[in-house]
Amino acid sequence: MATMHFFLPLLPDEHYYSRIARMAVLTPTKSITDFYSAWFGALKDYEAIRHDVVAHTNVDINANSKTSAREDVLYRHTSAGFYRHFLNIEQQRALLDVASKGKRKAFFMPWLTKVKHANCWRSCPQCIEDDISDYGTSYWHTAHQLPTATTCDIHALQPLMTGCSHCGFEQTDLRDIPLPDIVCPECDRDMSENLPLANAANAAIQHVGLALHLNRSSCQQPLANPQILRLVEQAFGDTLKGRQQAYWETKAQVEQAFWEWVAENRIDDYFVMKTDEELQTLLCLESIMNTPTKVTPLAHIIWLAFFHHIGQFDHARLSSAS
Repeated sequence: MATMHFFLPLLPDEHYYSRIARMAVLTPTKSITDFYSAWFGALKDYEAIRHDVVAHTNVDINANSKTSAREDVLYRHTSAGFYRHFLNIEQQRALLDVASKGKRKAFFMPWLTKVKHANCWRSCPQCIEDDISDYGTSYWHTAHQLPTATTCDIHALQPLMTGCSHCGFEQTDLRDIPLPDIVCPECDRDMSENLPLANAANAAIQHVGLALHLNRSSCQQPLANPQILRLVEQAFGDTLKGRQQAYWETKAQVEQAFWEWVAENRIDDYFVMKTDEELQTLLCLESIMNTPTKVTPLAHIIWLAFFHHIGQFDHARLSSAS
């Protein structure tokens, strides 16, 4: 007998995979694992998004409109809205091309496995209550999954939950916890307890990441390649001009101040690190300026937050750089 699937619309700021998780909960299969196997065995990622386009528009639309709808789903309901700013225009267009399966290697993001928040699902306890009240269900918000996010973008002072501080459970697999919940599925304790508070550096990093995610520029427009990969270099250049001293002297002073700022604000918490040398490699200023596409996007954002801290970077420059 064929299995009946509930094809659900995306909720505001809902991550695309959260929608699939909600479908899994409502679909009568033996297990959520069976649902995921059946779903992803029958539909490719872009094919699933194509079905979403039809569901959202409900009319016959031309090729440009289909691309716009795909762009809306990808950029508003996945982390692609954030990471696309670190791809050139050709790569962004290929990302939206359902026939570009062979170009996926071009979308590789360096050091992604070292970014802590790229390896778990995060949720806001206040959003869980609000979403159940407003929509009858909790769901995973896209903005909460950005690698820069530490607090809720709606409830500004509310730290995000990544797991349970009591038993060590982490929300890494939607098959374990398809819908966000405050209660730990392993030990039944309250996961909203003992959450670490964000500091000013966290807020600055989150501000940059959220600004990129919310940027609504379209890759269909004849734009130049994104300039965000050069913003750290530009901020350092402004620092050089302001201090009027030798390059290496300024570089040494800036790097010393940066690493003091990193230590003071526990920036290492953004990464999965075994040694200090690994962190120094990930956040090396010289690498960011000389080979900007070969470092993690989070390194660019952390340095921009630091330059903002010392008065050498204005957040307004983000809108003209993407």
